[in-house]
Amino acid sequence: MAASHLVNRRGPSRFAFLLLPLLLGAGGGGDAPHDLHIAYGDLGIEGAVMAGRMRFFKDDLERALGPMLRVDAVALTPGPEADALVLRYLRERFVVRVGDAVLMPEVLASGEDLLDREPVWWVTLRWTARAPVTALTVRNTLLFELYDDQRNVVKFVHFPEQTPRTFYFADGEDEHAVRFAP
Repeated sequence: MAASHLVNRRGPSRFAFLLLPLLLGAGGGGDAPHDLHIAYGDLGIEGAVMAGRMRFFKDDLERALGPMLRVDAVALTPGPEADALVLRYLRERFVVRVGDAVLMPEVLASGEDLLDREPVWWVTLRWTARAPVTALTVRNTLLFELYDDQRNVVKFVHFPEQTPRTFYFADGEDEHAVRFAP
């Protein structure tokens, strides 16, 4: 991986929490620890395709990615090398199964922005099944390796009927079956 995209960040780790997309606000700022460790995601399902956006507090994601490169943390900058590393992490920690098939995500876009003055890294992903999806199983252990109080919330919306299903993931409750009426 190119050094311009992934750089070892040495020194003390900052504690913040992961946020997977769009609607969850976060308090605090700067280098102060976040009291709440939560992740949130929004994913839509239409036909055989599931797609959506995930957002991470950047320092938490960098810290979670570090061990994959045998360093404390990395410094992400937009580009294909960062996308590949984030995708590798997501494939291990956010596993989607339809029937017996594990669906492999692909990155559609990624980048960084701010949420309540905190740097966040966002990624838009797509999974494609062999047939229209009416049921799936998700195992979500994002950031569980960093925080023993990590909680993840993921909202799935099935189209065209716009049926929503929201699931809570915690240690010991990290897998859920998601079903929609055919």
